[in-house]
Amino acid sequence: MMNDEQIALMFKNLTDAVTQLTASNAKQESQINSQNAMINALKNKGKKVPEPEPYDLNSGVTLPEFFVHFENYCTDLYGDAKKDAWSPVLKKFLEGAVKEAYIGLKGGNLKWDILKDTLIKQFADNVQRTKNFKIQFNALKKEESESLLAFSIRVTHICECAHPHYGREELADMTKSKFLEKLPYEVAEKMAIIMVDTDLAAYEYSKLVTLAERFEMLCTKMTIVETAAKIEIKASEPATASEVQAVVSLRPNGGALPKVVCTHCSKGGHTHDKCWTLHTNLKPVRNTSVNNNNNNNQNRNNNYRGNNNNNRGAQNNNNQNNNGRKCYSCGMYGHFANACPNRQYNPNIPQQQYVNIPPQYQNMSNQNRPQNAAVFNTNRECNICHAQGQSFHVWQQCPMVRHLQQSITNTPSATTDLSITPYTDLNG
Repeated sequence: MMNDEQIALMFKNLTDAVTQLTASNAKQESQINSQNAMINALKNKGKKVPEPEPYDLNSGVTLPEFFVHFENYCTDLYGDAKKDAWSPVLKKFLEGAVKEAYIGLKGGNLKWDILKDTLIKQFADNVQRTKNFKIQFNALKKEESESLLAFSIRVTHICECAHPHYGREELADMTKSKFLEKLPYEVAEKMAIIMVDTDLAAYEYSKLVTLAERFEMLCTKMTIVETAAKIEIKASEPATASEVQAVVSLRPNGGALPKVVCTHCSKGGHTHDKCWTLHTNLKPVRNTSVNNNNNNNQNRNNNYRGNNNNNRGAQNNNNQNNNGRKCYSCGMYGHFANACPNRQYNPNIPQQQYVNIPPQYQNMSNQNRPQNAAVFNTNRECNICHAQGQSFHVWQQCPMVRHLQQSITNTPSATTDLSITPYTDLNG
Protein backbone atom coordinates (compact mmCIF):
# COMPACT_ATOMS: atom_id res chain seq x y z
CA MET A 1 0.00 0.00 0.00
CA MET A 2 1.05 3.56 -0.71
CA ASN A 3 1.61 5.83 2.16
CA ASP A 4 0.62 9.49 2.28
CA GLU A 5 3.94 10.79 1.03
CA GLN A 6 3.81 8.70 -2.08
CA ILE A 7 0.26 9.81 -2.83
CA ALA A 8 1.22 13.50 -2.44
CA LEU A 9 4.20 13.04 -4.75
CA MET A 10 2.00 11.42 -7.38
CA PHE A 11 -0.51 14.30 -7.31
CA LYS A 12 2.33 16.77 -7.61
CA ASN A 13 3.68 15.03 -10.70
CA LEU A 14 0.24 14.98 -12.26
CA THR A 15 -0.22 18.67 -11.56
CA ASP A 16 3.12 19.56 -13.15
CA ALA A 17 2.29 17.49 -16.20
CA VAL A 18 -1.06 19.24 -16.65
CA THR A 19 0.59 22.64 -16.25
CA GLN A 20 3.21 21.85 -18.85
CA LEU A 21 0.54 20.58 -21.24
CA THR A 22 -1.49 23.78 -20.84
CA ALA A 23 1.54 25.98 -21.51
CA SER A 24 2.38 23.95 -24.56
CA ASN A 25 -1.14 24.36 -25.90
CA ALA A 26 -1.01 28.16 -25.41
CA LYS A 27 2.28 28.35 -27.24
CA GLN A 28 0.92 26.35 -30.09
CA GLU A 29 -2.14 28.59 -30.26
CA SER A 30 0.00 31.73 -30.52
CA GLN A 31 2.07 30.15 -33.22
CA ILE A 32 -1.05 29.23 -35.14
CA ASN A 33 -2.38 32.81 -34.89
CA SER A 34 0.88 34.29 -36.15
CA GLN A 35 0.91 31.88 -39.04
CA ASN A 36 -2.66 32.81 -39.98
CA ALA A 37 -1.76 36.51 -39.91
CA MET A 38 1.22 35.83 -42.15
CA ILE A 39 -0.94 33.90 -44.58
CA ASN A 40 -3.49 36.71 -44.77
CA ALA A 41 -0.72 39.24 -45.37
CA LEU A 42 0.63 37.14 -48.21
CA LYS A 43 -2.83 36.87 -49.73
CA ASN A 44 -3.35 40.67 -49.76
CA LYS A 45 0.16 41.44 -50.93
CA GLY A 46 -0.60 40.89 -54.64
CA LYS A 47 -3.79 42.98 -54.60
CA LYS A 48 -3.69 46.65 -55.88
CA VAL A 49 -5.26 49.32 -53.70
CA PRO A 50 -7.67 51.60 -55.67
CA GLU A 51 -6.10 54.97 -56.47
CA PRO A 52 -7.97 58.22 -55.83
CA GLU A 53 -8.99 60.38 -58.78
CA PRO A 54 -6.75 63.40 -59.52
CA TYR A 55 -7.98 66.48 -57.69
CA ASP A 56 -8.77 69.79 -59.34
CA LEU A 57 -10.66 72.83 -58.14
CA ASN A 58 -13.43 71.91 -60.57
CA SER A 59 -13.84 68.48 -58.99
CA GLY A 60 -16.99 67.53 -57.16
CA VAL A 61 -15.30 67.24 -53.75
CA THR A 62 -13.49 69.70 -51.55
CA LEU A 63 -9.78 69.59 -50.84
CA PRO A 64 -10.18 68.32 -47.20
CA GLU A 65 -12.40 65.48 -48.45
CA PHE A 66 -9.80 64.56 -51.03
CA PHE A 67 -7.07 64.46 -48.37
CA VAL A 68 -9.13 61.99 -46.30
CA HIS A 69 -9.35 59.64 -49.28
CA PHE A 70 -5.67 60.13 -50.09
CA GLU A 71 -4.57 59.34 -46.52
CA ASN A 72 -6.59 56.10 -46.52
CA TYR A 73 -4.96 55.13 -49.81
CA CYS A 74 -1.42 55.79 -48.51
CA THR A 75 -2.13 53.96 -45.25
CA ASP A 76 -3.27 50.82 -47.06
CA LEU A 77 -0.38 50.93 -49.53
CA TYR A 78 2.58 52.28 -47.55
CA GLY A 79 1.49 52.18 -43.92
CA ASP A 80 1.21 55.10 -41.51
CA ALA A 81 4.59 54.69 -39.85
CA LYS A 82 6.25 57.34 -42.04
CA LYS A 83 3.64 59.86 -43.18
CA ASP A 84 6.26 62.29 -44.48
CA ALA A 85 6.89 59.84 -47.33
CA TRP A 86 3.38 60.64 -48.63
CA SER A 87 4.35 64.18 -49.70
CA PRO A 88 6.17 63.21 -52.94
CA VAL A 89 3.30 60.85 -53.85
CA LEU A 90 0.72 63.67 -53.69
CA LYS A 91 2.01 65.37 -56.87
CA LYS A 92 0.70 62.51 -58.99
CA PHE A 93 -2.89 63.15 -57.84
CA LEU A 94 -3.07 66.94 -58.30
CA GLU A 95 -4.08 69.00 -61.35
CA GLY A 96 -4.57 72.62 -62.30
CA ALA A 97 -3.94 75.44 -59.86
CA VAL A 98 -3.46 73.06 -56.91
CA LYS A 99 -0.63 71.30 -58.71
CA GLU A 100 1.00 74.64 -59.57
CA ALA A 101 0.84 75.62 -55.89
CA TYR A 102 2.38 72.26 -54.92
CA ILE A 103 5.26 72.82 -57.36
CA GLY A 104 5.77 76.35 -56.09
CA LEU A 105 5.95 75.14 -52.50
CA LYS A 106 8.24 72.24 -53.47
CA GLY A 107 5.85 70.01 -51.59
CA GLY A 108 7.94 66.89 -52.04
CA ASN A 109 10.41 68.26 -49.48
CA LEU A 110 7.82 69.31 -46.89
CA LYS A 111 6.41 67.25 -44.06
CA TRP A 112 2.98 65.84 -44.67
CA ASP A 113 1.11 67.74 -41.95
CA ILE A 114 2.65 71.09 -43.00
CA LEU A 115 1.93 70.47 -46.69
CA LYS A 116 -1.68 69.47 -46.07
CA ASP A 117 -2.44 72.46 -43.83
CA THR A 118 -0.79 74.90 -46.25
CA LEU A 119 -2.79 73.72 -49.26
CA ILE A 120 -6.06 73.67 -47.33
CA LYS A 121 -5.55 77.26 -46.14
CA GLN A 122 -4.47 78.48 -49.57
CA PHE A 123 -7.51 77.05 -51.36
CA ALA A 124 -10.08 77.64 -48.66
CA ASP A 125 -13.37 79.35 -49.53
CA ASN A 126 -12.19 82.87 -48.80
CA VAL A 127 -13.91 86.09 -49.83
CA GLN A 128 -11.86 86.76 -52.96
CA ARG A 129 -12.23 83.23 -54.29
CA THR A 130 -15.99 83.32 -53.70
CA LYS A 131 -16.19 86.67 -55.47
CA ASN A 132 -14.38 85.28 -58.51
CA PHE A 133 -16.78 82.34 -58.68
CA LYS A 134 -19.76 84.70 -58.47
CA ILE A 135 -18.39 86.60 -61.46
CA GLN A 136 -18.10 83.32 -63.36
CA PHE A 137 -21.62 82.35 -62.28
CA ASN A 138 -23.10 85.59 -63.64
CA ALA A 139 -21.21 85.20 -66.94
CA LEU A 140 -22.14 81.56 -67.50
CA LYS A 141 -22.77 80.67 -71.13
CA LYS A 142 -23.04 77.41 -73.02
CA GLU A 143 -20.27 76.94 -75.54
CA GLU A 144 -21.11 75.85 -79.08
CA SER A 145 -19.15 72.60 -78.89
CA GLU A 146 -20.22 71.85 -75.29
CA SER A 147 -22.83 69.20 -74.60
CA LEU A 148 -25.77 69.87 -72.30
CA LEU A 149 -24.54 67.25 -69.84
CA ALA A 150 -21.11 68.89 -69.52
CA PHE A 151 -22.76 72.30 -69.25
CA SER A 152 -25.04 71.09 -66.43
CA ILE A 153 -22.05 69.76 -64.48
CA ARG A 154 -20.24 73.06 -64.91
CA VAL A 155 -23.28 75.00 -63.71
CA THR A 156 -23.54 72.83 -60.60
CA HIS A 157 -19.88 73.23 -59.67
CA ILE A 158 -19.74 77.01 -60.19
CA CYS A 159 -23.00 77.48 -58.30
CA GLU A 160 -21.68 75.56 -55.29
CA CYS A 161 -18.38 77.49 -55.31
CA ALA A 162 -20.10 80.87 -55.72
CA HIS A 163 -22.55 80.24 -52.86
CA PRO A 164 -20.69 78.13 -50.27
CA HIS A 165 -23.07 79.08 -47.43
CA TYR A 166 -26.30 78.06 -49.18
CA GLY A 167 -28.20 74.97 -48.16
CA ARG A 168 -28.95 72.04 -50.43
CA GLU A 169 -32.45 73.21 -51.34
CA GLU A 170 -31.31 76.73 -52.19
CA LEU A 171 -28.42 75.41 -54.29
CA ALA A 172 -30.72 72.99 -56.13
CA ASP A 173 -33.24 75.74 -57.02
CA MET A 174 -30.52 78.14 -58.13
CA THR A 175 -28.80 75.49 -60.24
CA LYS A 176 -32.06 74.60 -62.03
CA SER A 177 -32.91 78.23 -62.70
CA LYS A 178 -29.45 79.00 -64.07
CA PHE A 179 -29.45 75.92 -66.29
CA LEU A 180 -32.86 76.77 -67.80
CA GLU A 181 -31.85 80.42 -68.23
CA LYS A 182 -28.76 79.63 -70.32
CA LEU A 183 -30.32 77.01 -72.61
CA PRO A 184 -30.52 77.72 -76.36
CA TYR A 185 -33.67 79.56 -77.46
CA GLU A 186 -35.29 76.63 -79.27
CA VAL A 187 -34.70 74.24 -76.35
CA ALA A 188 -35.76 76.78 -73.72
CA GLU A 189 -39.02 77.44 -75.60
CA LYS A 190 -39.97 73.75 -75.59
CA MET A 191 -38.95 73.38 -71.95
CA ALA A 192 -41.23 76.30 -71.02
CA ILE A 193 -44.17 74.60 -72.77
CA ILE A 194 -43.61 71.37 -70.84
CA MET A 195 -43.24 73.12 -67.46
CA VAL A 196 -46.05 75.66 -67.89
CA ASP A 197 -48.31 74.04 -65.26
CA THR A 198 -45.62 72.44 -63.09
CA ASP A 199 -43.54 73.92 -60.32
CA LEU A 200 -39.77 73.88 -60.77
CA ALA A 201 -39.26 72.12 -57.46
CA ALA A 202 -41.20 69.12 -58.76
CA TYR A 203 -38.48 68.29 -61.29
CA GLU A 204 -35.19 66.73 -60.40
CA TYR A 205 -32.13 68.35 -61.90
CA SER A 206 -31.21 65.16 -63.77
CA LYS A 207 -34.73 65.03 -65.26
CA LEU A 208 -34.40 68.58 -66.59
CA VAL A 209 -31.06 67.76 -68.20
CA THR A 210 -32.52 64.65 -69.87
CA LEU A 211 -35.50 66.60 -71.28
CA ALA A 212 -33.21 69.33 -72.58
CA GLU A 213 -31.02 66.76 -74.37
CA ARG A 214 -34.09 65.23 -76.07
CA PHE A 215 -35.37 68.61 -77.24
CA GLU A 216 -31.92 69.51 -78.52
CA MET A 217 -31.96 66.45 -80.77
CA LEU A 218 -35.36 67.46 -82.19
CA CYS A 219 -34.33 71.02 -82.96
CA THR A 220 -33.01 71.64 -86.46
CA LYS A 221 -29.61 73.22 -86.50
CA MET A 222 -29.28 76.18 -88.85
CA THR A 223 -25.88 77.17 -90.10
CA ILE A 224 -25.63 80.82 -91.11
CA VAL A 225 -22.82 81.51 -93.52
CA GLU A 226 -21.70 85.10 -93.35
CA THR A 227 -20.27 86.50 -96.54
CA ALA A 228 -18.68 89.87 -97.00
CA ALA A 229 -19.25 91.87 -100.14
CA LYS A 230 -16.14 92.18 -102.22
CA ILE A 231 -15.24 95.80 -102.84
CA GLU A 232 -12.86 96.50 -105.65
CA ILE A 233 -10.51 99.37 -104.95
CA LYS A 234 -9.27 100.89 -108.16
CA ALA A 235 -6.03 102.72 -107.74
CA SER A 236 -5.38 105.70 -109.95
CA GLU A 237 -3.06 104.67 -112.74
CA PRO A 238 -0.25 107.21 -113.02
CA ALA A 239 0.51 106.51 -116.66
CA THR A 240 0.33 103.89 -119.32
CA ALA A 241 2.57 100.89 -119.08
CA SER A 242 4.47 101.87 -122.20
CA GLU A 243 5.35 105.30 -120.78
CA VAL A 244 6.60 103.91 -117.51
CA GLN A 245 8.58 101.21 -119.28
CA ALA A 246 10.11 103.78 -121.62
CA VAL A 247 11.47 105.78 -118.70
CA VAL A 248 12.79 102.84 -116.71
CA SER A 249 14.08 100.73 -119.58
CA LEU A 250 17.79 100.79 -120.44
CA ARG A 251 17.15 100.04 -124.11
CA PRO A 252 17.10 102.89 -126.68
CA ASN A 253 13.50 102.29 -127.79
CA GLY A 254 12.52 100.01 -124.94
CA GLY A 255 8.90 100.29 -123.91
CA ALA A 256 8.05 103.01 -126.43
CA LEU A 257 5.43 100.88 -128.17
CA PRO A 258 3.77 97.59 -127.34
CA LYS A 259 5.02 94.56 -129.18
CA VAL A 260 3.19 94.53 -132.51
CA VAL A 261 3.64 92.44 -135.63
CA CYS A 262 3.19 93.70 -139.16
CA THR A 263 0.41 91.86 -140.98
CA HIS A 264 2.19 92.31 -144.31
CA CYS A 265 5.81 91.24 -143.72
CA SER A 266 5.17 89.35 -140.43
CA LYS A 267 7.99 91.25 -138.72
CA GLY A 268 7.71 92.81 -135.32
CA GLY A 269 8.16 96.42 -134.30
CA HIS A 270 5.80 98.12 -136.75
CA THR A 271 2.33 97.92 -138.24
CA HIS A 272 1.33 97.53 -141.89
CA ASP A 273 0.76 101.29 -142.33
CA LYS A 274 4.45 101.91 -141.49
CA CYS A 275 5.89 98.95 -143.34
CA TRP A 276 8.81 99.86 -145.63
CA THR A 277 7.75 97.19 -148.12
CA LEU A 278 4.36 98.80 -148.73
CA HIS A 279 5.47 102.39 -148.19
CA THR A 280 8.92 102.93 -149.64
CA ASN A 281 8.87 106.62 -148.78
CA LEU A 282 9.03 105.69 -145.10
CA LYS A 283 12.38 104.01 -145.48
CA PRO A 284 15.04 106.30 -143.94
CA VAL A 285 17.82 107.64 -146.14
CA ARG A 286 21.31 106.59 -145.17
CA ASN A 287 23.51 109.28 -143.79
CA THR A 288 26.73 109.45 -145.82
CA SER A 289 28.27 112.35 -143.90
CA VAL A 290 30.10 110.14 -141.43
CA ASN A 291 33.69 109.14 -141.85
CA ASN A 292 34.81 105.87 -143.34
CA ASN A 293 35.75 104.38 -139.99
CA ASN A 294 32.07 104.21 -138.96
CA ASN A 295 30.65 102.84 -142.21
CA ASN A 296 30.06 99.37 -140.82
CA ASN A 297 28.25 100.66 -137.77
CA GLN A 298 26.30 103.11 -139.95
CA ASN A 299 25.06 100.37 -142.24
CA ARG A 300 23.97 98.20 -139.36
CA ASN A 301 22.20 101.10 -137.68
CA ASN A 302 20.41 102.16 -140.86
CA ASN A 303 19.14 98.64 -141.44
CA TYR A 304 17.52 98.62 -138.02
CA ARG A 305 13.87 97.68 -138.10
CA GLY A 306 11.60 96.89 -135.14
CA ASN A 307 13.22 94.68 -132.53
CA ASN A 308 16.21 93.62 -134.69
CA ASN A 309 18.62 95.88 -132.79
CA ASN A 310 22.16 94.54 -132.60
CA ASN A 311 23.45 97.48 -130.54
CA ARG A 312 20.94 97.80 -127.74
CA GLY A 313 21.52 100.49 -125.17
CA ALA A 314 24.88 101.57 -126.57
CA GLN A 315 26.14 104.45 -124.48
CA ASN A 316 29.20 105.40 -126.52
CA ASN A 317 27.58 105.86 -129.97
CA ASN A 318 27.84 109.40 -131.26
CA ASN A 319 24.90 111.47 -132.37
CA GLN A 320 25.59 110.86 -136.05
CA ASN A 321 25.04 107.12 -135.62
CA ASN A 322 21.52 107.88 -134.36
CA ASN A 323 20.51 110.07 -137.29
CA GLY A 324 18.99 107.11 -139.14
CA ARG A 325 17.17 105.74 -136.09
CA LYS A 326 13.49 106.36 -135.62
CA CYS A 327 11.94 107.45 -132.33
CA TYR A 328 8.83 105.40 -131.58
CA SER A 329 7.54 108.06 -129.23
CA CYS A 330 7.18 110.99 -131.64
CA GLY A 331 7.85 109.24 -134.98
CA MET A 332 10.82 111.45 -135.87
CA TYR A 333 14.28 110.29 -136.93
CA GLY A 334 17.58 111.13 -135.32
CA HIS A 335 17.06 110.14 -131.70
CA PHE A 336 15.74 107.37 -129.47
CA ALA A 337 12.51 107.23 -127.49
CA ASN A 338 14.26 107.54 -124.11
CA ALA A 339 15.87 110.80 -125.24
CA CYS A 340 12.90 112.24 -127.12
CA PRO A 341 12.76 116.05 -126.75
CA ASN A 342 9.09 116.11 -127.80
CA ARG A 343 7.78 113.81 -125.09
CA GLN A 344 5.09 115.37 -122.93
CA TYR A 345 5.77 115.69 -119.24
CA ASN A 346 3.75 113.37 -117.02
CA PRO A 347 4.20 113.98 -113.28
CA ASN A 348 2.95 110.49 -112.42
CA ILE A 349 5.81 108.71 -114.22
CA PRO A 350 8.78 108.05 -111.91
CA GLN A 351 12.19 109.48 -112.79
CA GLN A 352 10.74 111.86 -115.42
CA GLN A 353 11.44 115.49 -114.51
CA TYR A 354 12.29 118.40 -116.76
CA VAL A 355 14.27 121.55 -116.27
CA ASN A 356 12.71 124.01 -113.87
CA ILE A 357 14.63 127.20 -114.53
CA PRO A 358 13.58 130.86 -114.48
CA PRO A 359 11.65 132.12 -117.54
CA GLN A 360 14.51 134.33 -118.75
CA TYR A 361 16.59 131.18 -119.45
CA GLN A 362 13.88 129.07 -121.05
CA ASN A 363 13.96 130.79 -124.45
CA MET A 364 17.66 130.37 -125.00
CA SER A 365 18.81 128.75 -128.22
CA ASN A 366 18.93 124.99 -128.21
CA GLN A 367 22.37 125.16 -129.77
CA ASN A 368 23.81 126.11 -126.40
CA ARG A 369 21.84 123.38 -124.66
CA PRO A 370 23.70 120.11 -124.03
CA GLN A 371 22.64 116.85 -125.57
CA ASN A 372 20.06 114.96 -123.50
CA ALA A 373 21.72 112.63 -121.05
CA ALA A 374 21.54 108.89 -121.50
CA VAL A 375 19.37 106.72 -119.34
CA PHE A 376 22.26 106.11 -116.95
CA ASN A 377 22.04 109.77 -115.77
CA THR A 378 18.32 109.76 -114.95
CA ASN A 379 19.00 109.84 -111.23
CA ARG A 380 21.41 112.80 -111.35
CA GLU A 381 20.57 116.48 -110.95
CA CYS A 382 22.16 119.79 -111.87
CA ASN A 383 22.84 121.75 -108.69
CA ILE A 384 22.33 125.11 -110.44
CA CYS A 385 18.96 124.79 -112.22
CA HIS A 386 18.00 121.39 -110.73
CA ALA A 387 17.59 119.71 -114.09
CA GLN A 388 16.94 115.97 -113.86
CA GLY A 389 16.23 113.00 -116.07
CA GLN A 390 16.63 113.56 -119.79
CA SER A 391 17.63 117.22 -119.35
CA PHE A 392 20.49 116.56 -116.93
CA HIS A 393 23.77 118.37 -117.64
CA VAL A 394 26.90 119.25 -115.73
CA TRP A 395 27.11 122.70 -114.23
CA GLN A 396 29.65 123.92 -116.82
CA GLN A 397 26.99 123.45 -119.53
CA CYS A 398 24.10 124.88 -117.49
CA PRO A 399 22.25 127.72 -119.35
CA MET A 400 22.21 129.82 -116.20
CA VAL A 401 25.99 129.51 -115.79
CA ARG A 402 26.63 130.35 -119.43
CA HIS A 403 24.38 133.39 -119.25
CA LEU A 404 26.13 134.58 -116.09
CA GLN A 405 29.54 134.06 -117.67
CA GLN A 406 28.51 136.11 -120.69
CA SER A 407 27.21 138.86 -118.41
CA ILE A 408 30.50 138.94 -116.48
CA THR A 409 32.51 139.03 -119.70
CA ASN A 410 30.46 141.94 -121.10
CA THR A 411 30.70 143.91 -117.86
CA PRO A 412 33.75 146.31 -117.84
CA SER A 413 34.07 146.20 -114.05
CA ALA A 414 34.42 142.44 -113.88
CA THR A 415 36.98 141.20 -111.46
CA THR A 416 40.40 140.09 -112.69
CA ASP A 417 41.22 138.03 -109.64
CA LEU A 418 42.04 134.58 -111.01
CA SER A 419 41.73 132.97 -107.60
CA ILE A 420 37.97 133.59 -107.58
CA THR A 421 35.92 131.14 -109.59
CA PRO A 422 32.25 131.72 -110.23
CA TYR A 423 31.28 128.16 -109.32
CA THR A 424 33.00 125.18 -107.87
CA ASP A 425 32.73 121.70 -109.22
CA LEU A 426 29.32 121.01 -107.74
CA ASN A 427 28.74 117.91 -109.80
CA GLY A 428 32.11 116.32 -109.05
